[in-house]
Amino acid sequence: MEPDGHQETATEQDGVSRRRALGYGGAAVVGGVAASSLLSAGPAAAANGQSGSLQTRTVSLDQANRIIGTAIRYVQTHPGIPPMFVLVVDECGNEKASRRMDGNGPASVTLVPIKARTSVAFRAATADLAARTTDPARIASFTTAGFSLLGGGRPIVERGTVIGAVAVGGGTPEQDDEVARAALRGI
Repeated sequence: MEPDGHQETATEQDGVSRRRALGYGGAAVVGGVAASSLLSAGPAAAANGQSGSLQTRTVSLDQANRIIGTAIRYVQTHPGIPPMFVLVVDECGNEKASRRMDGNGPASVTLVPIKARTSVAFRAATADLAARTTDPARIASFTTAGFSLLGGGRPIVERGTVIGAVAVGGGTPEQDDEVARAALRGI
């Protein structure tokens, strides 16, 4: 029991009661205490249905490098396919790894990341999205929102879960998609 007669509850385990926390800085401290409790709970608490850390699966750096290597080898062994920029993003659309072949055009640096983020966001190939999106108003809203309908972006799926995406640019949308499909063999 505290000196003022307030009895701490079981939820006040971190040594700071809500009443004391309010005296030390209000809601910010209460929020911080609550957040530290959640973060320190860990996976065991989550397994027991309590708050804790969340886990996601994502593409590893090794997988990303294998995917990129497979794409580069495919381009090098298929005459007629121009130099490509190959990018792998994680499940959140953030870059994991990339490689830009000599002779690849500068537009790829802008277009390829958009293809990758589109593919992971919609969990679909950008070529498939383009084929299904034919209404001009929908196309405008899609591209205005920062997404791409250019072929060359494909999700990376492992055991039924999207763990990232690969995107390729430098050729026609059909060539880009062909290389992206080949790249996924590297996973």
